[in-house]
Amino acid sequence: MKNVFVIASLGLIVLLATVCTSGTSQTTTGVAKVFLVETVAKRVGTKAVDFTWKDGGKTVSFAEVTKGKVVLLNIWATWCGPCKRELPDLVALSSELASKGVVVFGISVDQKDDRLQLVKTFCERTGIPFTNVIDNLQIADAYGKIQSIPTTFIIDRQGNVVQRITGMQTKEAFLAALQKAM
Repeated sequence: MKNVFVIASLGLIVLLATVCTSGTSQTTTGVAKVFLVETVAKRVGTKAVDFTWKDGGKTVSFAEVTKGKVVLLNIWATWCGPCKRELPDLVALSSELASKGVVVFGISVDQKDDRLQLVKTFCERTGIPFTNVIDNLQIADAYGKIQSIPTTFIIDRQGNVVQRITGMQTKEAFLAALQKAM
């Protein structure tokens, strides 16, 4: 009887160790794509705001990366509870809809001195697979008054902002908004 208890206990420990570590190993192995915004263009009409960042010394433009795609542009911060709660849905959408020409793109409004490392670590820890830039608050200003986060913009294939969504949303709500732009 004592041997059965010991074997069962060891089995439970191995099972718990496997379950508890399998979730974390998936989210910490990726390299987060996080960049600091360099320049921000003025918004013209309903067009999405263009901005640039450096990736390996090369200047990259939001307009170039998202050309011809439907975009879910999410403005968030590492300290924002609702932002964190909607994150699993954004991660799921980014992988589920990539083949349909949909891009999920994040803009962090974190403003601490160590914001690049802070956001990069957060993205790696939470398994965010999509590109994020750290705003110098010029992007948020260019989109009009953003009074709360998360705030999400749906952008159609022609680069027009077709919907502004304030507050945390569900995957289903994001899908419904994206369907209108597809």
